[in-house]
Amino acid sequence: MADAVAQDCATRGITAQYNNPLTATDITKQAHAFERRWKALAPHRADTQS
Repeated sequence: MADAVAQDCATRGITAQYNNPLTATDITKQAHAFERRWKALAPHRADTQS
């Protein structure tokens, strides 16, 4: 899964700091923090889309 996300990021031109490519390892390391933040913001986003 992380490999697919890294490939999709590369296809879209999304990079890490200093224009380095995102790797599956980078994505795996940040997955927990991303999910936590996404869950915290999702209710607020739903409120603004009504």
